[in-house]
Amino acid sequence: MSEQILIRRANRSDLDVLVRLEQRCFDSDRLSRRSFSHFLKAEHSQLLIAQLDRHDSSVDGYVLVLFRRGTNLSRIYSVAVDPEARRLGISRLLMQAAEQVALERGSNFMRLEVSQQNSVAQALYKTLGYHTIAVLNNYYEDGSDGLRMEKRISGSGRSSRSSHYYKQTTPFTCGPSSLLMGLAELRSDYQMNREEELELWRESTTIYMTSGHGGCSPVGLATCAIRRGLKAELYLSSDETPFLESVRDSAKREVIELVHRQFLTELESLGVRPVYSVLDSETLAQELKGEKVAICLISTWRLNRNRAPHWVIATGADERHIYFSDPDHDGEFWTREADFVDVPISLEQYGQLARYGKSRFSATLLLSV
Repeated sequence: MSEQILIRRANRSDLDVLVRLEQRCFDSDRLSRRSFSHFLKAEHSQLLIAQLDRHDSSVDGYVLVLFRRGTNLSRIYSVAVDPEARRLGISRLLMQAAEQVALERGSNFMRLEVSQQNSVAQALYKTLGYHTIAVLNNYYEDGSDGLRMEKRISGSGRSSRSSHYYKQTTPFTCGPSSLLMGLAELRSDYQMNREEELELWRESTTIYMTSGHGGCSPVGLATCAIRRGLKAELYLSSDETPFLESVRDSAKREVIELVHRQFLTELESLGVRPVYSVLDSETLAQELKGEKVAICLISTWRLNRNRAPHWVIATGADERHIYFSDPDHDGEFWTREADFVDVPISLEQYGQLARYGKSRFSATLLLSV
């Protein structure tokens, strides 16, 4: 039957039939008309539909694939086939078409979520090469559990590693949240919680940033990690005070510089001095293949077009990718935790991501036990 099934990109004229198909296929967790309309025009998505060769406007199935900007990760958001058109191989064709679209967009990995109760879909995904990377408790609206599955759709190498994720609870605690994940990765007895998130921020903050609450100093994060029993190696691209170039207020600049000197003195008292050198992506990848993790400063421009300093944690690497987890789950309705955990990014892309500001400042905190 595969030669009689047309797979094409959806357009706005398909909106009504897509909504009707969604209602026929799902009792809960449905995509709304507004959501379909959003995905039809969004740059971060591709909506494909399947039609049997009936010479009418019916839609017999669809697949919605999302792309994480600036990374090599895509995700199947939803796949549906009309009950009257099942057992014809439509789901398989839609999945294969979605993978091809993702490859064309530069993705090397595809992820999806599926109900633990949906054994038929799980069997299909396994035959296509997907494997389970996480169990999702109470994931769906009806309270049922889900599975997160992943497939490497291009090349070879390892898949995900990290089993710990912590979503930052404030706009300014990405550094502490990344360190929480690092501590949980390296110490089996460590418990991530909000009290510790805020305590880490208090211990490591620069007090001021360009506006609002202060961000976290790389030196401050290093002292926090050492106090909690980890070994730390800190690589800074410059010996100048971080984050100072965009601060115009002289009083704020003075405070930030004073705090930075205090952090350096404290770090040296703990037996560690920064290495004033860029830790390039190839060297970082080699370090991550061992028993180390890394707290990394990035610019969010390549991820969301906002020019802001941001901390993430890198938990592993293969020959082509570094895998990082981003604590800033943005809360948009189409995003899931899968878009922020162990996100693959090519070594070249990482080298561009891990620079901030006009000075292209870089900071990498390697952690081990």
